[in-house]
Amino acid sequence: MSTPALRNCAFCLLAPILFFALLPTGSVCGAGEKTAPANPNPPPLEKAGLVLTFDDRNFDDWLAALPLFDQYGVKATFFISGPIDEKALAACRQLIAHGHAIGSHSVHHLKAVDYVREHSIEDYLRHEVQPQLDAWQAAGISVTSFAFPSSSSDAATETALLKIFRHLRIGGPMAPGDRLSDRDPFFTPIAQVPTRGALPSKGIDYAPTREDRTYDQLDAALTRTATRGEILTLYAHGIRNIGGKGHFITPQALEHLFLKARELKLAFYTFDQLPEVLEP
Repeated sequence: MSTPALRNCAFCLLAPILFFALLPTGSVCGAGEKTAPANPNPPPLEKAGLVLTFDDRNFDDWLAALPLFDQYGVKATFFISGPIDEKALAACRQLIAHGHAIGSHSVHHLKAVDYVREHSIEDYLRHEVQPQLDAWQAAGISVTSFAFPSSSSDAATETALLKIFRHLRIGGPMAPGDRLSDRDPFFTPIAQVPTRGALPSKGIDYAPTREDRTYDQLDAALTRTATRGEILTLYAHGIRNIGGKGHFITPQALEHLFLKARELKLAFYTFDQLPEVLEP
């Protein structure tokens, strides 16, 4: 074989290797490594706003509520629990097509602190986190955030999960008789968002029928958020009228929230839109 022919043959062998080497890296890494964010360099936040989130596998509810979200231009983050099977992937793709973000909520919805105490953080990542990330990576879906089931986290579990995810959603302290608008830990000044990987969140299921989530409580919290230039993270589960199983918020309560936010000129952010946390 002539020298030019040999060079051509060598190029044919190397070209596929070079092609795959130059492709962008996948959206999910192995346990203990950061995921590549859907938006790798989100800009700093300029407006006060809400980070609205929904949990578990309430796919039918969420998809049925898409016209309501679209009507008000609201984008939310949906934290998926359980296997990332075809039903989950189909729902994720529809939610993403409407501008929403997808987050991880673990495989078996176990309390992280209890699980790690009985096993190890490595076991938790291996059995509760990585299978979801592998499935999302195979489907080409980038996931940048994690919500702890039952808001069960501590310093050790948060440190471990922040090595994988850009942001975490955690719980926050609320005692009987507290007013949400007075509970500083739930509110993050927008200038401080890049310094906080874990954001406390307040549940709003059953609003306005519970004392800590009446319209008066929620309106006051949104007013504080707008007045002080802060971010407030809220979570719910299903979206439906009374009936069925599991926790839920009604479409009417959501619409009240959307209208109040519009009145106060609050933005709605997904977790994917929050800026990268700065290294200390």
